[in-house]
Amino acid sequence: MRHFITYSLWMGLLILFFTISGCEKDERLYSAPDVPIGTQSATFAMGENYENQLWFEFSTQKTASNAFGLWDIAFSWSEKNNIIINTGKHSNYGVTYSEGTNFRDFRFIDVSKYEWTFDNPNGHSDSLSFSGWWESYQMGKAKPKDRLYIINRGVDSLGSKKFIKLKMLGREGASYHFQWGILTDTIPHDVYISAKNDYNYAYYSFSSEKEVFNEPFTRDNWDMVITTYKQTVTEETLGTTLPYILRGVLTNPNKVKVLELNNIVDFNTIDLKYAKALILSDFLNEIGYDWKTWSLTANKYTVNQKKIFIILDAKGNYFKMRFVDFYNDKGEKGYPKIAWELLK
Repeated sequence: MRHFITYSLWMGLLILFFTISGCEKDERLYSAPDVPIGTQSATFAMGENYENQLWFEFSTQKTASNAFGLWDIAFSWSEKNNIIINTGKHSNYGVTYSEGTNFRDFRFIDVSKYEWTFDNPNGHSDSLSFSGWWESYQMGKAKPKDRLYIINRGVDSLGSKKFIKLKMLGREGASYHFQWGILTDTIPHDVYISAKNDYNYAYYSFSSEKEVFNEPFTRDNWDMVITTYKQTVTEETLGTTLPYILRGVLTNPNKVKVLELNNIVDFNTIDLKYAKALILSDFLNEIGYDWKTWSLTANKYTVNQKKIFIILDAKGNYFKMRFVDFYNDKGEKGYPKIAWELLK
């Protein structure tokens, strides 16, 4: 009898213990993270002198780094016949042209007598310095206008190669044909360069006098590049617009679209339904540079984490992204850090 009472008492205590413990809430072992589950981050090393450019694809998290400024002019594979220039190499890098001018006879230029342009980083065809270089395009053949283009590469240390004169001779299929030289040249370099349809552009350097490799991934396999470029910026204190060399983000011209949301929605609340209701932009500089600003009081760049970007990649995936820093652990600038999340 005694053993039965002891056993019954023991079983009752066990039942009471599990009943009480089953009603208790689980204890939180650590604080909840500031960003939702699924948000990832990465830091990109441009370097303090911004010598690198960084390529990134969100869906695979592939990254690649290469040196900035290895090319001067590039030729598009698309039927838009776009030709772009690397104006981020110098604040004075620009283009002008002279109609009906013979290559041999043009041997001197007075910079002040010409209107100089540079590519708008939005990437639209009508915003490029070489916009309208061709007068007809039929059956894969582009017939050029009779223009002699002059490229001011801006850097005095380039010596005779500071100014380049260039004449487009046409395009047939993927092959562009052009001639170029320094101002005093009477016999030009004759160049054929082919744009491959799995890359956006074929790139050429006047310094090395040859084609150079710039895009590390095929055009379907990267979303953005953190790089150096030139853009006209409004100077609020002076009330004027001036061209500036900037460090920021340009997106892949192949189907990638973006929209900036500036302090109008919380990062954590953005979902796929919200993103799909937005009208995104095809401007290549929609992400741009102004997610960071220079603080005179802090004597450093500060990042605006309330600038949020919705990104639609070439594969149809939506992402939300923001910048969280511009410095590495050593306090060195030129190390932008992003946080992003696939929306699904």
